[in-house]
Amino acid sequence: MIKMLLSGAAGRMGKAIAEAAANYPDIKITHKVDVAQGFENIEEITGGDVDVAVDLSSREGFKKAILWAYENKTPLVVGTTGLTEEDHAAIDTAAKEIPVLQASNLSRGVNIMFEILRAAAEFMHDADIEIVEMHHNKKKDAPSGTALEMGKIISEIQSERGLSGRDGRSGMVGARKSNEIGYHAIRCGDVVGEHTAIFGFAGERIEISHKSGSRSVLAEGALSAARFIVGKTPGRYSMRDVVTAGKE
Repeated sequence: MIKMLLSGAAGRMGKAIAEAAANYPDIKITHKVDVAQGFENIEEITGGDVDVAVDLSSREGFKKAILWAYENKTPLVVGTTGLTEEDHAAIDTAAKEIPVLQASNLSRGVNIMFEILRAAAEFMHDADIEIVEMHHNKKKDAPSGTALEMGKIISEIQSERGLSGRDGRSGMVGARKSNEIGYHAIRCGDVVGEHTAIFGFAGERIEISHKSGSRSVLAEGALSAARFIVGKTPGRYSMRDVVTAGKE
């Protein structure tokens, strides 16, 4: 039985993970942490009955979760987005002592899309690249972490282009530059998440998309990540490791 601490338990994703975990006979959420009333304070929890911590909270929640995991030598899954360079440095530091799996998106489908993007980007070094993402009207960060990860993947494959990001366009901005990736964020209704990478050529374009219809796919991914990271050696891991585990 894997005993899990859930940070951000009062949020949309926290609730979805708790609901999904009820169907996993090998995973039990032993602690639910959140700043909301009725949940535990992570500083008051000892690590003795926790095998893995999962954080899908806020930047402040993440800072508490990674410190707790580091001090209690507990594997950590980080799905919180909107993190700063300082936060990523904290992950690097923690990963020297514990296994940390960080994901911009925990969906299996999104991470399969990342693999498709890696392959596609190899053949499109002269394309105009635009990334469009849509989320619910409560999402605070933009562009989404998934959109930024898509751009990062393409930029690494096409490193010779020196691609840089541009957030939307407004006014007389001039002709599009060939070495930029345009990011466009849409916020409306209760959209769980939609992402599209557009590769444009003269006379044609290729679009690679993923659409999430339910938060349950993210919850299932979080639980798969938690199961994967338990027992791993210290270091940084990603959902790519989860998706490709056992492939060979």
